[in-house]
Amino acid sequence: MMAHYYVENTFFGIALQNIWPFNLAHSWHLQLVIFWVATTWLGAGIYIVPRVLRREPVRQGILVDVLFWALIFVVGGSMLGEWLTDLGVLNKNWWLFGNGGWEYLELGKFWQYLLIAAMVLWIVMLMRGFVPAMCRKDNQSRTRLVTMLFLGAIAVPVFYCASILIMPDSHVTFADYWRWWIVHLWVEGIFEAFAVILTGWLLVDMKLTTIKSTIRALYFQLILLLGSGVVGTGHHYFWMGDHSLWLALGASFSALEIVPLSLLVWEAYTHYRVYQDTYHNFPYKTTFIFLMWTGIWNTLGAGALGFLINAPAINYFEHGTQWTAAHAHGSMAGVYGMFSIAIILYVLRNVTVKEFWTAKMEKAIRWSAWLLNIGLAGRVFATLMPVGQLQLADALKYGYWHARQMSFYHEKLISLILWGRMPWDLIFTAGVIILLVVCWKALFHLKKADNQAAAAEYERFAAAETKSQANEIDE
Repeated sequence: MMAHYYVENTFFGIALQNIWPFNLAHSWHLQLVIFWVATTWLGAGIYIVPRVLRREPVRQGILVDVLFWALIFVVGGSMLGEWLTDLGVLNKNWWLFGNGGWEYLELGKFWQYLLIAAMVLWIVMLMRGFVPAMCRKDNQSRTRLVTMLFLGAIAVPVFYCASILIMPDSHVTFADYWRWWIVHLWVEGIFEAFAVILTGWLLVDMKLTTIKSTIRALYFQLILLLGSGVVGTGHHYFWMGDHSLWLALGASFSALEIVPLSLLVWEAYTHYRVYQDTYHNFPYKTTFIFLMWTGIWNTLGAGALGFLINAPAINYFEHGTQWTAAHAHGSMAGVYGMFSIAIILYVLRNVTVKEFWTAKMEKAIRWSAWLLNIGLAGRVFATLMPVGQLQLADALKYGYWHARQMSFYHEKLISLILWGRMPWDLIFTAGVIILLVVCWKALFHLKKADNQAAAAEYERFAAAETKSQANEIDE
């Protein structure tokens, strides 16, 4: 819909902009992707609790229901508030219940407080399983991995609290500083730190890597990720009025953030090849397909495109153009999107009966993976990058202001390229539909709840893991 707004200001001639203005569509687009990614992570964390505790905590289901409906309320309420604000209906207390106006932080303060409260409830739910597991002495390596995962989970709501420091009367430089804590340090820093740890946990659970090697890799990767990410945030500071030195420092350090996840996925791939050559019934092939795409997009979308737009000479003229959109889609949809799908498939694989995962079902997921990634690649490299290149040339020739006008998008060549995005969007949508069908069917093939059987399975898994660790030490 937003792509159509660029070239014709309608949707196939239908004046949807009168109902859903561009600013509203843009706000919903950003908010929904954050909500969706966050929800998959919350769900994965809840699923992992009984796996580390080796039983389901008492009355955990009640807390799960409370969290679920709290998220529904926050998502629906914040979207409605943003809609009413943009239509001019909600004028009083707009900053509490409506559109806050800051990109990535459009939801009002009331909804931000509720979202933080929901994430705190999630931490409480994790504590009920993680804290007892962290106190175990039978497997120190597993305990360290669980501790890292729990600390990474705590960082998610803690760093989001920077959003509440932005008030309606805040100075623009002050407000934009904390906004970039959310956009870069929270989304690209803490999100990726948690993603790296969760990826490590998944790979260990899928027996693609050993615990000890994973923990060593995670220590190195987290130091590199957070050490570079904090300084890397600085490539935005110039646009808040700070020294131009931050453009160079921020660009260089920000480019290092792609290394951790890429290294971990590459190590996992080498182990996967061993499994593929030895065992033909590896149950998590579909999960691993999306983990591999996560690594690829981490290198291309987050790394290469991120470094491209952060180079000081380019960033000065490019900031906020379609090259920025290319980086955003390649990193948000490519990295966090594909990783979230991997998590969904991992959990579904474990909560559904084995008979559901037929060769036909796995083939459908592989089709979904190819369609999603081909569609995303076409959108990024065949549409956003060429338009961004022409926009950069326009900015260099006529000035940054000129390249940001709507008249630029109505030029014949630009309009043609944007219309050419349609096939890629349709391919991507086909991948989404296939994935939705798989998830919907999975809901009708869930395993029956059996705490005793699950506890026995976890005990056997833990005993085998402890024995493997002992053999590794002896060797």
